[in-house]
This record gives sequence, C-alpha cells and structure tokens, in this order.
Amino acid sequence: MQRDVKPEKVVLAVAKAIEAKFDRGDWLTLGYETGYADRIREHPRLLRSLDWNDEDYSGHVLDMVEAILRPPGQYTGAGPYRISTKAIDEAHFAVAERMLGLPEWLTQHEPVLFSDIYGSQMADVGVDELQAAAKQLGLADVDEHAARIRRGIRDDPAQAIGSAKELLETVLKAVLGLHGNGPETKKDIPHLLKEANIALGLDPAGVRGSEPGAVQRRKTLGALANLVNSIAELRNAGFGTGHGLSQRPTLDVATARLAVSAAVTAATFYIEAHAAEQV
Repeated sequence: MQRDVKPEKVVLAVAKAIEAKFDRGDWLTLGYETGYADRIREHPRLLRSLDWNDEDYSGHVLDMVEAILRPPGQYTGAGPYRISTKAIDEAHFAVAERMLGLPEWLTQHEPVLFSDIYGSQMADVGVDELQAAAKQLGLADVDEHAARIRRGIRDDPAQAIGSAKELLETVLKAVLGLHGNGPETKKDIPHLLKEANIALGLDPAGVRGSEPGAVQRRKTLGALANLVNSIAELRNAGFGTGHGLSQRPTLDVATARLAVSAAVTAATFYIEAHAAEQV
C-alpha cells in the first residue's frame, strides 16, 4: 500500500472484502494469525450476525477490522473497542491482504479504493495490462506472480525481483508449451527468450523477419532482452528471493521498480505476441 494512504481507507477496503468473502473459518484463521482469535470469538454479535445474515453484520465487521488493523485497542469483553490513533499495523494488514487477495478483489469490485490504497505504485509497472493479457490465454499462474509483485514493489523489493523472474519464466514456458518440472523445462531466461523469439517468428529468419519495422523491432527486443537478463542476474546475485540467503543485499525501490517494469513489459509483449499467433 502507499505510504500516505489514509488508515480509514484501508480499514474500509479490508472490511468490504471480508464482508464479501469471509466465513466463520476465515475469521478464526485471521484471528489466529493476528492474535485476535479470542476477541473474535467473544464478540457478542460478529459471528452470530454472520451466521444469521443479520443486517448489523457490516457494522461489526468494521469494528473488528479496525481493532485488528489499528492496535492497540483495549478490549473490554463486550461492546466496542477503544482504538488508538496509530497508523495501520502493517503485519496485520499483510495477513488480511494475503487471505483476501485484496489487490485483485479491489480491482474488480472497488476500483476507487484500489486507487486510494495502491495508486501509482501499481499503475506504473503495468501489472493490470499484464493480467488482462494473461486472462485471455488462461494463464492462471500469472495472477499469483502479479499479486506478489503488487505486494512487494515498495515494501519488499527482493520479493518483487524474485517474482518478476518467476513471472518471465512462467510466460516464456507457456509460449513454448513447456510444462511440469522435467529436464526439458530446466532452461535459463536467455535460452527461453531466444527460443520464444524463434517460436513466434521474431528472429531474423522467421516468418515476421522481413516485415516493415522488423529490424527496429529486433533491436528493441534485444534491448529488452538485456534488461530481462539483468533481472535474472539481480535475482541470482541475491537481490531477489529464491536462494535462501541469510544476509541478503538490499536494493533500492527505484531500481526494483525499473527491473519489475521491464519484466512486466516483456511478459505482456510475449503473451500478446503469442495470442496473435493463435488467431
């Protein structure tokens, strides 16, 4: 989420998603992961109003979400909590965000709240366009990588870099029809890029090699390939997740954003180029 987001917007977004998606088990899971299980159970109306689909449920959801996301409030055993004026508890928010698939849910159901909470953090890396293109080809795994990139681009650059590399591998292997974990799929990013260009006729000898602008396109793809390969090198050098390092070097957000933007752009291009071949 953006650093300057209003806490009230975050509480409202999480509450709306919970009201739409949670059952009793989800509430208790959230409680166990945040330390609020007893408070959820002991609330005089929350779970009861959920079970009976009562009209006052949404209000109790808001009360409980605010208590969880903006601690420490003092619980009295019944009735409302006394909520502090602290900002959002990021650890508790991360749990709710993961359980709800919050960015994706807000994109579909509450786009204004999505913009309020995530804003340009999401827009300038092109994740929405990537997901739209992937949906047309039924590449479900892309959504998982996109969700991790959304969460990590500001708060966990290493996660974003690792997810960007995995995203590229997923897309390029899909273009090449490589599935599973057999030896034929154990190829690094440069080899996957080269084979994808051949498969799509984008290499000099391919069916599109003599089209107007083909030379310039190859130059552009070459520059993009250098960026993409650098992303893999960043991850392999320890700046991205995936190697189990205990003392990981840090990467600034600006560089992570550049790397992730390049990965998302490349992934979107290859998805769309592959889609064009299927027509």
